[in-house]
Amino acid sequence: MQLRVARLCIDCEEVHDALQCPVCASETFEYVTRWVPTHERRAHKRPPVPPPSPPASKSKIVGYGILGLGIVGLTQWFVKGRKLIEDAASRNAGELK
Repeated sequence: MQLRVARLCIDCEEVHDALQCPVCASETFEYVTRWVPTHERRAHKRPPVPPPSPPASKSKIVGYGILGLGIVGLTQWFVKGRKLIEDAASRNAGELK
């Protein structure tokens, strides 16, 4: 049992960690840490956390947005061109030139 969670029953002086005393079923208790101090569990302090990196600048966000729009536009252009070629091929399927 860890000292941080140990409880001393006031009625029967039993040490436990439950909500009720397992011996007398009393709910009156005091934490043992009131009389026995606990030490820090870590031997060393944690190193300070570095600050988070700054968010992307507005110019980068705008640049990525323009790049995305360009990719979408090129994709639509290729799909329309392919459809035009397929339509022309299906209309002139029997002709040989």
